[in-house]
Amino acid sequence: MFRSGKYRRLIPALLVLGWCLVLATPARANLRFFSIVQQVCKSYRVPVTLDQMNLEGAESTNPTFNLALQSRRNNFEEVMLVGYIATSQAIARTGVEVKTINITVTIPKADNMLLMTTADMALVEQLRLGEIKSSEFMRQLQWN
Repeated sequence: MFRSGKYRRLIPALLVLGWCLVLATPARANLRFFSIVQQVCKSYRVPVTLDQMNLEGAESTNPTFNLALQSRRNNFEEVMLVGYIATSQAIARTGVEVKTINITVTIPKADNMLLMTTADMALVEQLRLGEIKSSEFMRQLQWN
């Protein structure tokens, strides 16, 4: 039954399709992660696009998520907190392993001044669960 020409082409095609699905699964996980970050930021009226996000070292033991945001006037702290909250929500919903989160906020009114911060995932998880206040979180950030 499998010796006819129709089935000889079907089996290799199914194998190739299976390999493509296996290789595309991590890319889809990152896309879902990025879209959750976008949704949470949008709910706080902080615009973000896919090119402003980067997940580095997803296969390594120390993956890092980088997010670049733009501040509105002089409320850079609020925009920065929204970035951390959105990232922690995406991690909680998708299960993507991230150890370090880097948020860069651009302030356009101050000649495009950049504020770069880094936080460990344990600290961000405490913020998400409400174990620490946002003011305490901001003091514990690593300012670069």
